[in-house]
Amino acid sequence: MKVGAKRGTLRKPAAAAEVSGTPPKGSAISPARGPAKKPDTWGEAALAGCDWFVASQVIQKRPCWDANHGRFMYNVHIPTLRAVQGLVWTQARAAMCLIAAYKRTGDGKYLESAKTGLNYVRILQDMDARHPLTYGAFHEETPHSTFSYPRDAIEAADALLQWHSLTGDRDALYRVKLFMKWFRRNAWKRYPGFGWWVRGSVRFDDSRIEDRPIPCEMGCATVLAHAFLATREPAYRTMALRIADSTIRNYLEGGDGFLRASASCRKDQHVDGRGIVWNDDGGGVGLLNAHLLSGKRKYLDAAIRLADRFAESAEAIPIYSGIGAVANFLLETDRVLGENRYRSVAERLGKKLLDLQVADGSPLVRGAFRGEDEGGKWYVEGSENGDFVTTRVTAYAVLTLFKLEGAVWPEGYSVGFR
Repeated sequence: MKVGAKRGTLRKPAAAAEVSGTPPKGSAISPARGPAKKPDTWGEAALAGCDWFVASQVIQKRPCWDANHGRFMYNVHIPTLRAVQGLVWTQARAAMCLIAAYKRTGDGKYLESAKTGLNYVRILQDMDARHPLTYGAFHEETPHSTFSYPRDAIEAADALLQWHSLTGDRDALYRVKLFMKWFRRNAWKRYPGFGWWVRGSVRFDDSRIEDRPIPCEMGCATVLAHAFLATREPAYRTMALRIADSTIRNYLEGGDGFLRASASCRKDQHVDGRGIVWNDDGGGVGLLNAHLLSGKRKYLDAAIRLADRFAESAEAIPIYSGIGAVANFLLETDRVLGENRYRSVAERLGKKLLDLQVADGSPLVRGAFRGEDEGGKWYVEGSENGDFVTTRVTAYAVLTLFKLEGAVWPEGYSVGFR
């Protein structure tokens, strides 16, 4: 049954890079503490993560006059509750989790939180048809950034597709199609010696950027596959397959089975210092989607090779967000194969995710998952990466844990689109 999709009207918000660790009395973000209780099951842990999205979301209501209405947290420093508000992809990934929680429980609080978060995403979209460089783009945040990261922005399109699928909201689908036109016009590029790929950044001012392929763009294939399955626009299928081809050629072929970037990399939220891509932003799932769209065995074989390498690896995943990303990919591979070939490894990683979940404390942190792979010191001087909860780790964890439970199968970072 479709649920109502009427949208509220919001004032255009202004961004605040940080919010106080102790919100004003009466704010939707309360510092009150609750009981310490670890969830007992995969599904309970996933729902606790979604409860964090609901509880920490900025809600403008008296006496909290905050124009960032609907914005989720990027990260929160656990010792001080110092919080950084999210970007366009943060909104999208949280909404994917909340939609899954609504399907799992029927509880309207998850639906309302997703709706409010996606209304903030709508504010980020440029609707001025006079300027082809910006028309249809999603800015990163408000006040509107002077650039867009296409990988971040396409995540918003995926969340809006999922919202449309659930509610029948035609405006959401319209905005996805508008964005995809922008994406093809401004972000789609053929790099000499590399192949078709997605630009890392599109600037709306005169700033110069280093325009080169970066590995996280491989995850765009999954969203393009979802868009094709939802709209049957042939161009989306073509683009998804071309990204999958470039992924295999540039990051997988001739290696040891891992997706690899440069041999010497700075460790970040995607790769370790050896260039192994642990958090592929959905790249492995993109290979599985390419197999679904084309029926070609080469994509499935590449995905299986990658899954086998993850399953055989005895080393601990050195990136917090890589734990959920790898487990999600293994579960999706099993689903395509119709087997439980990688189930035990996914469960082992799922238990590691549970170890990262915060069981008590303020609603600003309770239920969320630890790990700031960008470097905690970027946000609070002298802090460690494990001192933060983040949307990146929490969203991967929630999607993975729902899939481990199996009561619902989130469309976020999934094969196919229903």
